[in-house]
Amino acid sequence: MSDPVDGSGPGPGTLAGIGIFLVVIAVVIVFDAQRMPAAPTVGAGPAAAMRIIAALVGALGVAHGVAAWRARARGFRGGEASGGNLAALGWVLAALIGLIVILEVGGGFIVGSTWLFMATARAFGEKLSPKSLAIGLVLSGLAWAFFTRALSLSLPGGPLERLLQ
Repeated sequence: MSDPVDGSGPGPGTLAGIGIFLVVIAVVIVFDAQRMPAAPTVGAGPAAAMRIIAALVGALGVAHGVAAWRARARGFRGGEASGGNLAALGWVLAALIGLIVILEVGGGFIVGSTWLFMATARAFGEKLSPKSLAIGLVLSGLAWAFFTRALSLSLPGGPLERLLQ
């Protein structure tokens, strides 16, 4: 996060609000995970992944609360709000729309998630390169393997998924 004293980031109230929202979302996820069916005979089941996600979202909420407390303690001096980075926003929207299109035309989870990774990395300033492609493929492949093998869930299949089965 940015230094809270120089006014370049969100104020303590905004950070606290985001933190509270994230903790509430984590509680809702845990509640939903409790209502999911029991795990199949093999694998951990879908509720295990939901609990992990809830823990991570809850940790982010707590981290935002700590950042809000620190910003308040240091005497935050708010600056002018920036207009944002429209190019980055465009890349993130293109990433999400591209993921939807890839899944709809049968590209599969790995190809769609790789595109999502590459376009989001581009939004954060990384050039589109073979390195981004390789990292996206590896991370998407690991995520696919985790969900399909460890949790016994089905994900949208495509040519790479059929090759790996």
